[in-house]
Amino acid sequence: MFNKHQTPLRLILLSCLILTGLAFTTRGPFSAEAVKAQGPPDLEAQHRRLLPLFELAGVVFTDADETTGRLAIGVIDPGVRGLVRARLAALGIAADDVDIVPTDDILPLTTLRDKVRPVQGGLQIRFSGYLCSLSFPASRNGVLGFVTASHCSDRQGSEDGTLYYQPLNQVSDEFIGQEIVDPAFFRGNGCPKGKKCRYSDANFSEGAGGVGITPGAIAKTTGPNNGSLVLNGSFQINDKAAAAVGDTANKVGRTTGWTQGMVTRTCVDTGQSGSNIVVLCQDFVENDVQIVGSGDSGSPVFRLAGSGVSLLGTLWGGNSAGTLLVYSPIANIEQELGQLIVR
Repeated sequence: MFNKHQTPLRLILLSCLILTGLAFTTRGPFSAEAVKAQGPPDLEAQHRRLLPLFELAGVVFTDADETTGRLAIGVIDPGVRGLVRARLAALGIAADDVDIVPTDDILPLTTLRDKVRPVQGGLQIRFSGYLCSLSFPASRNGVLGFVTASHCSDRQGSEDGTLYYQPLNQVSDEFIGQEIVDPAFFRGNGCPKGKKCRYSDANFSEGAGGVGITPGAIAKTTGPNNGSLVLNGSFQINDKAAAAVGDTANKVGRTTGWTQGMVTRTCVDTGQSGSNIVVLCQDFVENDVQIVGSGDSGSPVFRLAGSGVSLLGTLWGGNSAGTLLVYSPIANIEQELGQLIVR
């Protein structure tokens, strides 16, 4: 079982400091190769004089182009060229020495760990001190909200009112919903002696007002099993389905992104490590490469189906190598949570 992915804020800050240190290290004293890579020193000095050009709307980049030995300025709109030439003259730089080239706007890449609205499946969510993944938006008894793993809550198998945030900070601007349904475990009735059971590791939360939740939307990254967390559109759930052995199953989660593997077992009674919990009739998906990691709990599991996807269920566990994942089938989830409208 993938327990909640605990990420103390001090660890986040430490990671930032380490990354910053590396950035400064890579920009340390120039070697001969570094100077060559940046172009002649006099051209680089002229390049630094171009910074005021960013005061003009439409200027995207400035560069000391080592391939041409000239300065280059990227602009979105050719109509800004006149303003650029005028500013160059004011800076004492001859326009004839500069290439003004058309370019696209440069946008920051959004990942599964960033703030994304409307809320979609596969995104990073936080509760208390832990990180998980949102499974899928849905409506239940007319209430719009979302599903995630039950163990991604303050108390698994208990309607404890867990508060969820997306992506990370526990502030009002990132509050997305509160748990309202998380069925209790049962004993007896086929549950092994000394154990407590459920048919799914899933709960339902009511979405916060004004957040923006689109039923059926699952975040899509750049491709399966490539390690990318960068968003590249979204999947749309067309229907719900049950998997068969040999099917290809996909998942999207905050740790390993979009991954896929083969369904190798269905309706497996599965014990959750370190507990007395048995989750009945679960499905296994396997691959030779890593397809799951800590923090992926709650990920939506689905099958590609034409222009959309068929929802299979909610991921909650896997093996230590990350080559096997376990999910609760959607039929089991609805058996416990009630009917869910997912499109």
